[in-house]
Amino acid sequence: MSPTARTIRSGLAIAALPLVLAALVGCTGNTPAIIATSTSLPQAAEESLEAGPNEVITIGLRFMPEDITVPVGTTVTWRNGETIGHTITSGAWGDVNESTGLRGSQSADGLFDHALAPMGQEGDTFSFTFTEPGEYLYFCMPHLTMNARVIVEG
Repeated sequence: MSPTARTIRSGLAIAALPLVLAALVGCTGNTPAIIATSTSLPQAAEESLEAGPNEVITIGLRFMPEDITVPVGTTVTWRNGETIGHTITSGAWGDVNESTGLRGSQSADGLFDHALAPMGQEGDTFSFTFTEPGEYLYFCMPHLTMNARVIVEG
């Protein structure tokens, strides 16, 4: 490889470094991430990630299903279907950009806030029992596309 080609190649690697770091901060830090990626799973693994009754799965930087309706007294379980961590944080969210899906605001209310470990690790599930009717919004703190709600009917 010529010295000029090495210089260009090194320059490209240095220029890409901030993008890689920005993606990693979103998956590991407390700062909300605009850039984040999810690892692909083999098709067999994806098929095993179908949500069961009263279950929500994180997949593709989304909660699936985004809305779930349950009767009072139901325990809902969240399961991490990705190899990155997430949070299940109760509270209001809003100002979702229709073209990007990114939320513009969030405000935790303290009802629940749990860090989900990556799929397959201890702590990759979280359960909460809803004892009062209402609409309960929640989100993933670092991933701005992950917004959902539980509707509890009396």
